[in-house]
Amino acid sequence: MVAHPSRPQLFQSSMDPNFYTWSLRWWPYAVAHGLNPLHSTEVSAPAGSNLAWVTSIPPLALLVSPLTALAGPVVSFSLLVAAAIPTAGWATFVLARRLTGRFWPALTAGALYGFSAYELNHIYAGQLNLAFSLLLPLMAYLVLLWRDASISSGAFVVLLTLAMVVQFYLFLETFADMTVVWLVALAAGYVLVGRSGRRAIARLAGLVAAAFGIALVFASPYLVFALGHIPPGFIRSPARTSLDLAGLLVPRTSQTFGMAWLAKYATPLPSPANDGYIGIPLVLIAIALAVVAWSSRLTRFLIVMLVLLLVGALGPAVRLDGQQIAGLPWARLWLLPIAQSAYPARLMVFVFLALAVIVAVWLARPRRRWWLTGLRWLLALLAVAVVATNVPALDLTHGRGLPTFISSGAYRHYLHRGATVVVISGRGNAGMLWQAETDFYTRLAGGYLNHAIAQNSDLPPPVAVLESRHVTRGDFVQFRRFLRSANVRAILVEADWAWDWPAILSQAGLRGQTIDGVIVYWTPGTPRPGVRLSARLMP
Repeated sequence: MVAHPSRPQLFQSSMDPNFYTWSLRWWPYAVAHGLNPLHSTEVSAPAGSNLAWVTSIPPLALLVSPLTALAGPVVSFSLLVAAAIPTAGWATFVLARRLTGRFWPALTAGALYGFSAYELNHIYAGQLNLAFSLLLPLMAYLVLLWRDASISSGAFVVLLTLAMVVQFYLFLETFADMTVVWLVALAAGYVLVGRSGRRAIARLAGLVAAAFGIALVFASPYLVFALGHIPPGFIRSPARTSLDLAGLLVPRTSQTFGMAWLAKYATPLPSPANDGYIGIPLVLIAIALAVVAWSSRLTRFLIVMLVLLLVGALGPAVRLDGQQIAGLPWARLWLLPIAQSAYPARLMVFVFLALAVIVAVWLARPRRRWWLTGLRWLLALLAVAVVATNVPALDLTHGRGLPTFISSGAYRHYLHRGATVVVISGRGNAGMLWQAETDFYTRLAGGYLNHAIAQNSDLPPPVAVLESRHVTRGDFVQFRRFLRSANVRAILVEADWAWDWPAILSQAGLRGQTIDGVIVYWTPGTPRPGVRLSARLMP
């Protein structure tokens, strides 16, 4: 991706990568044109779409806006994907080195967090809102700086507020999870630290509360708009998005080392279980640290937090191999409005952070016997190796960049600025990708924003239905009515990803022209701005 950053290539059969590419262009565009960035009429035309409940990553979009303006949103997306792992690993390294004072244990912790199953799964999916997880270890690092009097209380509040605000706008669900983790961590610290340290914990809690309150003030414009525009049906089932116990120890199906018995257990695991794989060596390290260093307050805190986070990731019930084996007493909490749309398995990002710090503390313990030190490192390196071997193979598309119709600017000769179009392609969210690359030259009827609030297709329903096996004459009537009501001026089909659409649109009575990799179908009554001599008529 770094070698060819201008080529859209990551998981192009999915909707998410090109949605985030669109988001990287949308925020600078909305700010520059004085538009409401939380509602866009550029997609789902003519009505537009509410973006307040969509993860449109404004911090990243504004951060890389100079690069986006210079090289385009695809380049920005590619380089952000490449930067996600090292930045997460670096932030954890900084935290662990501050805590232990040791370089190599801290580097090992950074590797475990940066290459964790959680991080890699979301890198694979191109989900920048989840892949950028460096703020969580940096918040813990700020606590250590304050503890060591390396920064003042005022500086701590300012920096923590900044981190919280950025996390809020990066992804609201992680911010909500972070809020719960802060409450649990402060409570656990107060109980475990002993009388001598409780005053410091209470003071820390006050500073964190101040930072949180100020962060909510900065988040209030977003919150007011979001709560006033709640989309209908915005509910997921936490039971389907919870951690599966087998997923802790069973790797993904493609990484079972040819072992039939292991593949058997890996096959039925639901998708969220892929976020939870930690492997046996990490479990052994956590147990070993608890056994040999339980007298340490830091060890007790880390182990207690690890257990509580794992329990939280289970959601409303205990599941094993995809089957519910027991309900949990607090299951009703997941029915609260604020929790109904949560992914309990996403708490695993905090689990991996706790495990990374546990490994650093384990490796930094005083050296007594050389063979014990060697055994520690052997187990730690094995843990890193187990995590590394569970890396999913990136789904990269080679040789299919943007069609010349888009990349050369040819679209300007065939489409009026602001015209509403439908984009059809086997490439996921191709319409939003093209819109981002053309700086919103056209409006898009369709576009996939979020599974919880939109259909499963990036096409408008009257268009998507034509791809089904049981198309009726009535479907074609509805299709033509939709084109008129949405004022669609053209349908653009990416030639390399056209599939059966030329035949389908021919049945609908439309004739197209192949122009620089795109088959253009002008709708009835639409004047054609221009036709190149090289264009050929499609049957």
